[in-house]
Amino acid sequence: MGVRRRLWTKSRICLAISAAVLVVVVPLMSVQSAWASPSPSPSPGAVTLHLGWTEDPDNLNLFVGYQSSCYEIWALNYSYLFGTGEQNQPILDLASEFPTQQNGGIADGGRIWTIHIKSGVKWQDGVPLTASDVSFTYNYIIKNSLVNYLNYVDGIERAKALNATTVQLVCAHPMAVGYMETQSVPIVPEHIWEHVSGQAATTTYGSRPPIIGSGPFETVADVKGSYVEMVRNPYYYGKKPTIDRIYFEDYSDPNTMVSDLDSGAIDGATGILVAEFQRLKSGGDIEPIAYPFTNWDYLEFNCYTKAGSLGNPVLRDWRFRNALGYAIDRQRLSELAYSGLAAPATTCISPFMWKDPDYHWEPSASQAFSFDLAKANQLLDQAGYRRGPNGLRLYKNKPIVLRLEATTDQVGCQTEVKLIAGWLKQLGLTIKLSVIDPGTLTSDIFNSSGSQLHPNFDLVVWTWTGYFDPGQTLDNFTTSQMGSEDEPYWSNAQFDKLAVAQASAVDPAQRQQIIWRMQQIMYQQAPWIVLTYPRNLQAVNTARWSGWTREFNGTGGAWGLEGNIASYLNLRPRTATASSAGGSRIALIVIVVAVIAAVALGAVFVVRRGRRRAEVEV
Repeated sequence: MGVRRRLWTKSRICLAISAAVLVVVVPLMSVQSAWASPSPSPSPGAVTLHLGWTEDPDNLNLFVGYQSSCYEIWALNYSYLFGTGEQNQPILDLASEFPTQQNGGIADGGRIWTIHIKSGVKWQDGVPLTASDVSFTYNYIIKNSLVNYLNYVDGIERAKALNATTVQLVCAHPMAVGYMETQSVPIVPEHIWEHVSGQAATTTYGSRPPIIGSGPFETVADVKGSYVEMVRNPYYYGKKPTIDRIYFEDYSDPNTMVSDLDSGAIDGATGILVAEFQRLKSGGDIEPIAYPFTNWDYLEFNCYTKAGSLGNPVLRDWRFRNALGYAIDRQRLSELAYSGLAAPATTCISPFMWKDPDYHWEPSASQAFSFDLAKANQLLDQAGYRRGPNGLRLYKNKPIVLRLEATTDQVGCQTEVKLIAGWLKQLGLTIKLSVIDPGTLTSDIFNSSGSQLHPNFDLVVWTWTGYFDPGQTLDNFTTSQMGSEDEPYWSNAQFDKLAVAQASAVDPAQRQQIIWRMQQIMYQQAPWIVLTYPRNLQAVNTARWSGWTREFNGTGGAWGLEGNIASYLNLRPRTATASSAGGSRIALIVIVVAVIAAVALGAVFVVRRGRRRAEVEV
């Protein structure tokens, strides 16, 4: 996403400020280059955690932001009725008990859910948090159709506060046990958000720090392209963290991030490149972690069948898409794109995240897309896409030309897309390969004019992270999500019906069978072809810190999990250096900004006394 800045031209003010800034900043820049550490010096005695990532949060308004880094911040800043445990299971957060039929929490066959919340909880500004805040949050999302959390409230008609510690959710149909407990809706303070219209919530309202929630940490600073700062919430009702302050550092260069991890400037890093990860060795101060998550890489097709699509019409034929599934060697993609730190994939429901029940459907040997170019060619012939005299596949007597795109921010996908281009060419398809900015690709996928959709792409290789609940992930590909979450613009009536059925299946075993059937339909229809399950790569400093809490009995991630915040609550400094670790990059930024502001103010005052500078939104 681009950043909007004011452009000053033909102004003596600009000249005066520029000259003054150069005098101040250039020496400071040379000083900065000598400082290896990217973090500020904390207050004396403060326990400060410094973490690095390569994904700058795009917007900390929880109804606007979409980056995974945003969800990590929100998981710490806000509370939820139910949280996520170390086995990816629901745990109690604001809720004081799990609702059941036995305790009266589930009634009318699963249509009415009554949830008791903890008493004495306060917002980070000291205002009491009650069931009224919970009901307000759910109704606010439902009433204003706030897309970021609309999937989480699907099927819920309204919420009502019965008293200060009891909220009731009334549903349009029975809701599955387990499904409701994984609806990760961050509870927002009514006394703040009641003054924000639904339209403003997704447009002009910025949620600039301090951001008031009720989670263990409060966001107090967000310096774009540099860091997000969070401080411990003194009113937090749960386990009291030892950490006083967290800095999430933004890095444009993953190699620099790993260097800072090595030097001790930061305590953890995520988004590490494969080459740098392989350099890290276990047994020292730094523990490298490669773990599976809910993410997958995919080859996506423009399946939109309505007027207005700018994709190649052959992609609307599921037989054409299905044939291409046999033209991809997933094992080779895993080895070459990720040096083996990935697994060949089948569906968008990970085989690593759910055990009881296991929601991942695995195709049989006869159903699976094996790598078989001869079979792919045969299926294309049978579907009527014959070759011309020059060997090129034809549609309406013209060669089939397909755009194949990946993004500049996904190194693994860039390798995958090159290999896929080679295999598809062997099928007689003309492939135009390009690697473009992710913002540009997003705009092309969701291209529209007014209410008319004009998806402008053919084939895309990209990566996706699903929800903790498998049903929510599959809901993204229902017809109602076209132009929103349904990137392939795929529609299937049977799939849509099953999506409703899985959400209301009270019996977990029955729900498992429905979710398996949904994956089977999607696999055959192939709106996209799931390629690989890349491991997420991170590393943490275990010499300075004890208490890193990895998911799945030590086989999962330690942080950056967008829900499981156990490490932040369990971490303890092993030595005094942990509480004073980090350097001065942010402190330097603050000094530079302050000096620039002072110089700019002086220049403006000299040029035109009393002139007021317009606010700039970035």
